[in-house]
Amino acid sequence: MMAKKNHPYQRYYLKVRPFLKSKREEFQMVGLNAVTEEDIWGTLTKNKWKRPQENIHLHELVADIVTFSSNQFMTFQMVEAYKSPNLFEPLSEEELKELLKE
Repeated sequence: MMAKKNHPYQRYYLKVRPFLKSKREEFQMVGLNAVTEEDIWGTLTKNKWKRPQENIHLHELVADIVTFSSNQFMTFQMVEAYKSPNLFEPLSEEELKELLKE
């Protein structure tokens, strides 16, 4: 999952990247080794920040990142997986590699 480039909060991405890195490291400690900073950012933009506030403050974004749990991340990923058009459709080679990534 790549960071959504046209999200209104994208302008804050470089400023909050150290917090995303810290959250990625936290997720790795609980066994989510394949999760990237971009995955976390993408999940937040599609879930927590899907209705962006016009006058959001940087500290609010940081608070959202710091309090974002691995359970919230996994729940969102599972919901997204169930939304796919056909669960029995064969996976592409890229999707298989992503699933089997350690």
